[in-house]
Amino acid sequence: MVDAYSNLSDVRVGNFPWCLKVRVIRLWVVKSNLISGQENSIELVLLDEKGCKIHATVRRHLIPLFKAVIIEGEVYTLSAFSVVDAYGLCRPTRHPCRLFFHSTTILEKMVCRAIKMNGLSLVDIGQINSHSCDSNYLVDFMGVMTGISSQNEFLKDGQRVKMIVVEISDHRGFCHVVLFGEIVDYLVQMMTTLDGGLPVVVIQFAKIRFFRGRVLLQNIQNLTRMLFNPPVDESVLLGRRLSKMRGGPAMTVPLIGPPVKPSVVDDFLRLYPKKTIAELKSTSDDGPFIVSGVVDGLVIGEDWWYPSCRCSKRLIINAGYYYCRGCSKHVFEFVPRFRVKIHVTDGIDDAMFVLSDDDVRYLTRTKCSIQLSSSKVLEGINPPSALMKIEGLKLLFKIVMVSSLNPIYKGAFKVSRVCLDPDIFNAFSLKGTRHTPAKVYRPVMSEVVYPSGLIEEINQHGEYLSNKRLAGSFDNTLGEEIADHHKRSRDC
Repeated sequence: MVDAYSNLSDVRVGNFPWCLKVRVIRLWVVKSNLISGQENSIELVLLDEKGCKIHATVRRHLIPLFKAVIIEGEVYTLSAFSVVDAYGLCRPTRHPCRLFFHSTTILEKMVCRAIKMNGLSLVDIGQINSHSCDSNYLVDFMGVMTGISSQNEFLKDGQRVKMIVVEISDHRGFCHVVLFGEIVDYLVQMMTTLDGGLPVVVIQFAKIRFFRGRVLLQNIQNLTRMLFNPPVDESVLLGRRLSKMRGGPAMTVPLIGPPVKPSVVDDFLRLYPKKTIAELKSTSDDGPFIVSGVVDGLVIGEDWWYPSCRCSKRLIINAGYYYCRGCSKHVFEFVPRFRVKIHVTDGIDDAMFVLSDDDVRYLTRTKCSIQLSSSKVLEGINPPSALMKIEGLKLLFKIVMVSSLNPIYKGAFKVSRVCLDPDIFNAFSLKGTRHTPAKVYRPVMSEVVYPSGLIEEINQHGEYLSNKRLAGSFDNTLGEEIADHHKRSRDC
């Protein structure tokens, strides 16, 4: 009966009566970006006894037929499906083909211990760092967590998304993994359960990104898997080799990146002094200040958007083309971003403030690209009607006063954060005047905005490991053993 099953490595495009015996090692649902709550497809990664993997898809109209039947981790026999050439920017396997289910697809559950549970195809960090562009193929890798950033949040389509960065090291070097969304909650939970020492981590189905001349890894929502000290042979081997280096139970994972971004309550009620607009105009001190005011209107005749590179730097015109100073090259595609100048009054005095893209998106719940797509908007510099929602709002502004501020803010004050929470606004009004802090503010510049904190202190041994990146800390035997495993477990 075993001979009746086809190997995944033999599957190719064409009308063949394939019959497979596979384990579902990963299952995730792709939801619509346009229609809330709509599920577009069920995606699967299937593994056979030979260790070969393939990507399979259940289309939207077939979800009710298969959703309750397919369970992640179970083994099935599979037949009567179609095979097409693989495509996409985030391919979970290197198989040249992809399977699609039909209403006539036959799926039967069975038991087979010969098929592994995880189907890891590990690559080392040296191979990851050798990339010079984004990769369409997702990768699995293993290493020691030698750094973790603080947890941060950013706005995406009006929603706050959690973000954290971890540093993973092995015998070939280190790399940074940027994690977004629900996996951040899982990471935070796991960090609280660790016994101590530097954990061995396996990250499966991660996307390789090339950003500003450096390689980063990024999770794919609902697909990327993260395992801590997993009971697999490679992890046990790595843990054994590191037993003398991991610092024992007292050691914590070192903190990397800049400090945590303050909460809204801390930003507007606890950390910085309040000022009236008149006091703001007369001060010569650098620093963040909190100002209360009402938006009196938009500044007419000023540009309300600007073109930016994908690296977020503002583009300039050079030789008739857009040029990015951050990337040091001409670019032919740009990302439009808001930069809106507004009049603000506190009832006694008024001033001109400049709102950033994040603040405008937060206040209007719209993207700059959507507003720019209107043909009427393109006729001139008059702002679209969506921006008129800002007029009349009573807000708290976090103003950044820096002596060397960009000339585009001349005659105006740069806003770094806004708040329209009525409870915070009321609490702000009740508090008395606070004095300017003695410490002069200096902005922290960083290529990667690392989020805020799980680790409160770094001991000397942990800092040493973080600085050395474990390069050269592994002996040759470990390197050879892991290299052999990579060769054996290479994806088909």
